[in-house]
Amino acid sequence: MPGLIKVQTCDLAGRALLWAVELVDGPIPAAAGQLQLPLGGQAIDDATGEYLVHKHGMWIDRGYSWPWLACVSGHPLDRQPGDTRAEAAARAVVHHARGETINVPQELMP
Repeated sequence: MPGLIKVQTCDLAGRALLWAVELVDGPIPAAAGQLQLPLGGQAIDDATGEYLVHKHGMWIDRGYSWPWLACVSGHPLDRQPGDTRAEAAARAVVHHARGETINVPQELMP
């Protein structure tokens, strides 16, 4: 893949975060009754976040320095931050599968 750049998992956001989640976890199923448009998928939404929380049985709670913290492994040092519950859950899934960094297409980064 041309144009890949290495990004810290905790810095993933928007389309890059969605791309990374689908890379490690497969396509995100659409919520029941939700229309899936081809131009959608710009960011992780609440329904996707809840799907990931329940699928992985992760720990997720309010943080101090960040609004949300999430962890799949249960180890306190693996907690991933997020401005939203869904963002923290998505970062935790990617971190659990790929570690501290991941290569993402450059055009997905802001």
